[in-house]
Amino acid sequence: MPEWPASYTPYNYWGVTGGQDSGGKYFPGFQNDSLLGSSLELILNSSSSDAIVYWNGQGVQVTSGVWGSGYSPSEAWSDADIWACHYMDSVDNKLYSLVIDEGTNPDTYRMASVDKDGTVVLETAAFQVTNTGFNGRKVTFTSTPILYRVGGVDGTGNFRFDLLNANTDNDNSTAPFDGCRLEINTSGGTVNGIAANTMAETTDGLLPNNLYQRYSTNTMLGPTANNIFGGPNQYFNQSISAGPESPHGLLFNMTTGQMTNEVKFGNYTPLVTGTAFPTIKAFNWLGSYHFFATSTGTLFGTPTIQRADFHHFLDELAVHYGIL
Repeated sequence: MPEWPASYTPYNYWGVTGGQDSGGKYFPGFQNDSLLGSSLELILNSSSSDAIVYWNGQGVQVTSGVWGSGYSPSEAWSDADIWACHYMDSVDNKLYSLVIDEGTNPDTYRMASVDKDGTVVLETAAFQVTNTGFNGRKVTFTSTPILYRVGGVDGTGNFRFDLLNANTDNDNSTAPFDGCRLEINTSGGTVNGIAANTMAETTDGLLPNNLYQRYSTNTMLGPTANNIFGGPNQYFNQSISAGPESPHGLLFNMTTGQMTNEVKFGNYTPLVTGTAFPTIKAFNWLGSYHFFATSTGTLFGTPTIQRADFHHFLDELAVHYGIL
């Protein structure tokens, strides 16, 4: 059974010394930030509409631009109601956020970004989805996808938002599921058939060989160079007193369609739980995966793992479980 890769702390940022708990999840600040020890506080346990607060290394709130009142979905885009996902890019020096207007049916999505100075950019035009599986995809849900960039490198490539809990035949979220994708181009030219500063929705399923799955799946990380997606979902009977064991999770070979679900996800995770039965997910953050517990769950320890190291770990697990 492969062991988890080592975690790391990029620097001592404000909030890192406490648990990632219901009072707020702390993420390292912008790569080009001159404020040593700065961090962003994200409330990820309630309505998915809470403002993001920017702190310097002394615990004083940064107030430039939109940071003065905290950065809310409606400041990212005036029509937005909730956050869907975030991606902190270490090359662009932007926090990209996918936001949702729930006042339309189906929902309308848009990509926005903000920088350390509190300057907001609407990166794409608004896009009303067709598949109602995308409706209400709150950032707090473990079933909500995470954003990744095609090619797996910050600063380049379209963003993708892959929802496996969707049916493209019926354009909804009823089983069986073949998956649906939003592909998002924030550049000034056409990339992969997606026009500049727009997004598009797939009309065919994501699973290979016309396969469908019976049950819904939670957030997955990847893809690796071998087209493996996967990730930890939940700890069972675990609390901080039990030590750093391992959660259960799932793995998917998106080339062959082979999948394994609710398996032991490696040995000796550095993600130490502070509450029983927490569910966990991660964001792409400064070239790494930054893990956090959803809802009122708590994680202790160091929740950051280099993206390349975690992808290698996913491939090792896929070999261990016979899907690669």
